[in-house]
Amino acid sequence: MWHRPGGGLPSDRPSGSVRISPPRLFALALAVMILVGGLALLAPGMAEPALSVPEALFTATSAMTVTGLSIIDVGQRLTPAGQAVLLVLIQLGGLGLSVFAALTMITLGGRLGLGQRLVVNQRLGTTSLAEAVPLVRSIGLITLGVELAGAALLAVALPGDALGARPLWTALFHAVSAFNNAGFALPSAGLAAWSGETAALGVVAALIVTGGLGFPVLVAVARRSRWSLHTRVMIWGSAALILGGGLVLAALEWRSPQTLGDLPSTARMVEALFLSISTRTAGFSTIDMAALTAPALLVVMVLMFIGAGPASTGGGIKLSTAVVLTAATAAYLRRDTEVTIGRRSLPPEAASQALSVALISLFAIALLITTPGISLAGAAFEIVSAYATVGLSAGATAATDISGQVVLMLAMYLGRLGPLVLGFALVTRTSARIGRPRADVLMG
Repeated sequence: MWHRPGGGLPSDRPSGSVRISPPRLFALALAVMILVGGLALLAPGMAEPALSVPEALFTATSAMTVTGLSIIDVGQRLTPAGQAVLLVLIQLGGLGLSVFAALTMITLGGRLGLGQRLVVNQRLGTTSLAEAVPLVRSIGLITLGVELAGAALLAVALPGDALGARPLWTALFHAVSAFNNAGFALPSAGLAAWSGETAALGVVAALIVTGGLGFPVLVAVARRSRWSLHTRVMIWGSAALILGGGLVLAALEWRSPQTLGDLPSTARMVEALFLSISTRTAGFSTIDMAALTAPALLVVMVLMFIGAGPASTGGGIKLSTAVVLTAATAAYLRRDTEVTIGRRSLPPEAASQALSVALISLFAIALLITTPGISLAGAAFEIVSAYATVGLSAGATAATDISGQVVLMLAMYLGRLGPLVLGFALVTRTSARIGRPRADVLMG
């Protein structure tokens, strides 16, 4: 829950200074960093030929929001320096501005103040001020260890022609992009260029899943702590969604020659499972998304909308939100007054918070879906992909004009903020001073 500024908490803020709530601060900081990233990509030597202003801003927005939608070929257009800037933006966007700033300060020997600890706690969903610094350290070590291990495995798993002239850089770039669920790839054809490289795709899939579980879950697993309800929901829920999504996509596309139909049976299942994993916010694709059948596209949109875990490198309404909504619906149908998951009762506000997240997201997508220059069906897929920070495209993003690109950038920005942050940033909290009479309305 976001704390109101000046709500009784001790602060070292000078009197008379401008007060800004954490949600609005995060929204402002994200916008500033996108502008800074765009300016960095416009600098000489970052691209050949140099990027235009719209291209630089779109690429910076996609990287900072770890989406992966692109209107340029990052492998061919960006120079090594430009790719390095892109990778820094991906890492910054994946960790989150508050965690990245705290990690940098701790690494340089600085100390986190009360306000910084509160912001970190709100980002990571913890309440202990004393736990903020150890938690940030653990996140830094986990991120570094997982990304370096992923890069090493990719360097071994991929053949020389797939790694290109700079094998270590190629392996590192894709490891960071995968762990941060960014979806940027250096080959012009994306990871379709790695089709058939089962070991490499397995490493990428493992990195995607790890980054999408969320930092609180990763820290709990790394510390071998007793699994909380949230950890169990994320681990078992992710496994169920990956397997279920893979089986449904395989069944829908099994005989389609444009996607899975011409592959051996084992390869069909591998491709379907990889798509199910990547759809949950990573955005890597080994098949042509435009060739998917309409039912498969709908399944992909649902998976994108659900997304990854809270405090993760992924987007969407979050898997835990979908689980709570399902549990609340089941409780209502059973006429149960409590919402329960795994023999644990959830707090009364959990269901309303989950419903708010879903409705705000649906409302935002509905407002943005009339993207100029794109058909309604194409816009629906691209906007859900952008808002859920997935980055999968059925071809409409590359074909859209500047007005459509602006709408997609706005969708990526709002999606990375998240519906609750967006709601708290736009709405001023008020307290009812007078009790109001109760009334009922008919529903259903």
